[in-house]
Amino acid sequence: MSRPDISAVVLTYRRREEVTRLLGALHRLDDPGLEIIVVDNGSDDGTAAAVAEQWPDVRLVALPENTGVAGRNRGIEQARGDIVITLDDDMGAPDADALALLRKRFAAEPDLAALCFRITWPGSDRVRDWVHRPPPEVAADTTFPTYEIAEGAVAWRAAALREVGLFREDLFISHEGLDLSLRLWEAGWRVAYDGRLRVSHDQAAGGRLPWRRHYYDTRNLFWIATLHWPAGYGAAYLARSLAAMAVYSLRDHCPGVWWRAVRDGLRAVPRLRRERRPLSPRTMARIREMDRRRPGFLRLAWRRLRRRGFSLD
Repeated sequence: MSRPDISAVVLTYRRREEVTRLLGALHRLDDPGLEIIVVDNGSDDGTAAAVAEQWPDVRLVALPENTGVAGRNRGIEQARGDIVITLDDDMGAPDADALALLRKRFAAEPDLAALCFRITWPGSDRVRDWVHRPPPEVAADTTFPTYEIAEGAVAWRAAALREVGLFREDLFISHEGLDLSLRLWEAGWRVAYDGRLRVSHDQAAGGRLPWRRHYYDTRNLFWIATLHWPAGYGAAYLARSLAAMAVYSLRDHCPGVWWRAVRDGLRAVPRLRRERRPLSPRTMARIREMDRRRPGFLRLAWRRLRRRGFSLD
């Protein structure tokens, strides 16, 4: 077999049915340039055995425990393609047109490091999991620069990842895409969203602990502010985001998780300051330009308060 040009890296944890369904859809693409890698993040429900039995041609990386985003890194390290698609196990597969578009855009734009997919509800074009600055009702069908990333539905240029490094593993989950995206922008690469690239998201319940997103979405704000943001921008970012997470924790009846996350985030700041590299004025000018498309705070807060399963990257 010739060397693949696209590697699909699927991260799974306790979702045997979902991951085997996704693997079936990826195989139906019948694309000779696509390799498939599954990283099982320490599942105890027979996921790894099911993948090995049903899909012997898939490259399986079975880890002994749940390592969070480190599992995604282990899969990327195994990838042979020039383009690496990272997928969560409860996502749908991209179609053949999406793979063709990825090949075309990465070949034509040498400074393009990542392309974010449009994530939709199953069986619909309706947007879900929107993390980008412009509102989806005006931007979902377009392409635009972004520094926000939903890590379970994005394509990467492997050479860019080799240059700046992979996901930061001590984040565990949450904000790891934002951290990597900011490093890419700072190194002179571009990150973009393209609404023609579409995958559905079923958001399976298996493997999800109800407190985990609240904790890491709050704690990891201190990582991003300390490592990347200039002082003034970082202070505003923390004030706005911590207040939002406090409201979400009250809505979801877990205020104690918020307090614990703030405590742990503050304790990490002295260590993180030793790695601090604030973004350059050049990069911050691009960030502020993208921020100008962000909806007003009250509109954004109301939209997020009306739904669960939020992401505050």
